[in-house]
Amino acid sequence: MSRWLGRNPAQEAVTEDVAPTAVVLGGGTNGLSLVRSLAQAGIRPVVVVDTKVDIASTSRYARRAVVSGFEGEGFVTELLRLRAEMPHGGVLFFADDRPLLTVSRYRDSVAPWFSFELPSHQLLADLTLKERFFRLAQDGGFPVPATHLVRSRGDLSVLQGLRLPLCVKPNGRSPAYDASFQKAYRVETLADARALCERVLDVVGEVIVQEWIEGPNDSIYFCLCYVGPGAPVCFTGRKGRSFPPQTGWTASCWAAPEVAEELEHLTIRFFRSVGLTNGFASMEYRRDVRDGSFRFVEPTVGRTDLQVELSAVCGINLCHIAYCDAARQPRPALNLDPTHVWRDEFRDFLAARMLGTDCSYPPKHRIHNAYWRWDDPAPALLEVAQTAKNLLHRAAARVLKTGAISASGTNRAG
Repeated sequence: MSRWLGRNPAQEAVTEDVAPTAVVLGGGTNGLSLVRSLAQAGIRPVVVVDTKVDIASTSRYARRAVVSGFEGEGFVTELLRLRAEMPHGGVLFFADDRPLLTVSRYRDSVAPWFSFELPSHQLLADLTLKERFFRLAQDGGFPVPATHLVRSRGDLSVLQGLRLPLCVKPNGRSPAYDASFQKAYRVETLADARALCERVLDVVGEVIVQEWIEGPNDSIYFCLCYVGPGAPVCFTGRKGRSFPPQTGWTASCWAAPEVAEELEHLTIRFFRSVGLTNGFASMEYRRDVRDGSFRFVEPTVGRTDLQVELSAVCGINLCHIAYCDAARQPRPALNLDPTHVWRDEFRDFLAARMLGTDCSYPPKHRIHNAYWRWDDPAPALLEVAQTAKNLLHRAAARVLKTGAISASGTNRAG
């Protein structure tokens, strides 16, 4: 059962009365970046639809709605019930793969009531799964590392033909994988790769193995795109650090205009080659230090990435452009200002410690924290509280485990 949880008294609704409501499906850092990007353009409040109250829905620019789940017809029914409270319609933005795939699957039921831009469901599914994406890229002659999908222990013989080190990661994200493994792994030996693949196979039944693209932590780039009725709009950035380093989520990033022309051309050419003509689409790259070339790491299609707010603060507000297209409003003027940094302040600090460096950024850049803002403090406070709670749970679990081992040892001794 969906329910509104009320409005923050500090909210200031500046969107025109006749404008459609911006609706963000999913929360977390992705959802918060979306909310703040839209708020920067004067679109507020933004309705955040999630299964719980989290950092995105606590923003002063958000109005929250809680649903019982993101899967199946039940979610569609709840979403349409929320639509009844939006007299001028709603524009959907996706911050999470679960509502994205559900809306895509039931798009014929949702489309009469909400505006959204998505490629075909088959293409969306193909680009969500890494093996299908790499096959499409290889078939089109695009720069990707040698990649194999392993579905059984018998398939592990393909490891012998790959150049070390290797990257091991899921074919598609799932709760079962996320509960037991990291986003990706760098593996130095065939023995370690085989052991890790066997563990993943036991849990989720398939795993991607590919040759590692050599480069330092700051050799990761991304090209964020929105493809709509007008010309495609792109923003190119570079990761300063990831957490964990090399294989994790974006911890800090900034604009990379020096490679924008090359990466934007390559990104748009790939998506056009597979038939993507509308919606959000982005590509992550790694620059190979062995030859200086850029290679595809993975795409994100249909939803935004968590660093999308960087495009907004740098003057290329992709979320605002998408909203204007859906609302049939003129697109905003674009004026790139590359002197901004977006950072996950907690994870960037940890990543720098792990790398043995400080949190350095390009000079004369303004820093925008993912959570803490003086004018919007609630998301940071909730993030700190949740982190503290998780640390306490882990500490308690270790204490209980140690106590159980000690008790077991005492019983044996007796």
